[in-house]
Amino acid sequence: MTLSAIVVSYRTGPVLDQSLAALLSAPGVDQIVLVDNGNPADVEAELDACAAREPKLKVLRGHGNVGFGAGCNRGADAASGDILLFVNPDAVLAPAAPAALSAVLTGLRAPAIAGGDLRDEEGRPERGSRRDRVTVWSAFVSFSGLSRFGLRDINRHNDPMPQNPIEVGAISGALFAMRRADFLALSGFDEGYFLHVEDIDLCRRAAEAGGKIVFAPGPHGVHVRSSSDAPVRTVEQHKARSFSHYFRKFARNPIEVAAAHLVGGFLLLRAALTRDV
Repeated sequence: MTLSAIVVSYRTGPVLDQSLAALLSAPGVDQIVLVDNGNPADVEAELDACAAREPKLKVLRGHGNVGFGAGCNRGADAASGDILLFVNPDAVLAPAAPAALSAVLTGLRAPAIAGGDLRDEEGRPERGSRRDRVTVWSAFVSFSGLSRFGLRDINRHNDPMPQNPIEVGAISGALFAMRRADFLALSGFDEGYFLHVEDIDLCRRAAEAGGKIVFAPGPHGVHVRSSSDAPVRTVEQHKARSFSHYFRKFARNPIEVAAAHLVGGFLLLRAALTRDV
């Protein structure tokens, strides 16, 4: 089976060069679709020059900053691979990672998602790479700091690292693989999310369709944080709006609707108080 890597970039910074170089040299990557949501002119020129040298690199541009999920959907539409590997532009993968995650999908019940094991620059597991199913309560615990008092929140990255792939509620959109047919069967990402939470939504819809979501231990690469020059407050505001959209979308009764609005309001207030650094 062939594999297409999809990378959505918006003002990513110098680490984008490392991310693409790792994918270009990784065995088993047949195509790379770089979705340019907006980069400086000098970066765009470098990307075009790289695409001219590298036949398997395809650059999509001209649509503007449509958001992460919508950018991924455009990349998937342009991809030719049987397997889609979604990679953050600030993630630098180990050479064996693409083939390893593709192999994890073998035999998994469709629609299947295989999440990767990214580490930070100190080697610590990525926050959000292993998650329980997200609820209004677990999100509130995570963002209010109540997890410090022993309450269970969304993330499981501090649990012991498993030896083999394990089933989870959700994985991180920073690195995961899906069969192209499965991704298209789910209609891709919900473009109602501009940034953040679209990965949690995709996992929930896959699970509700009878599929399996697994986290595969690696490590599969390094996630370089703070590489984008996007303002921190803006990113947090997008996250708050996305969680609010998620909870309203999946609310099943009036109590859940009310809770969704309360937690959404809390997250928006939290974002408004965030300082740009």
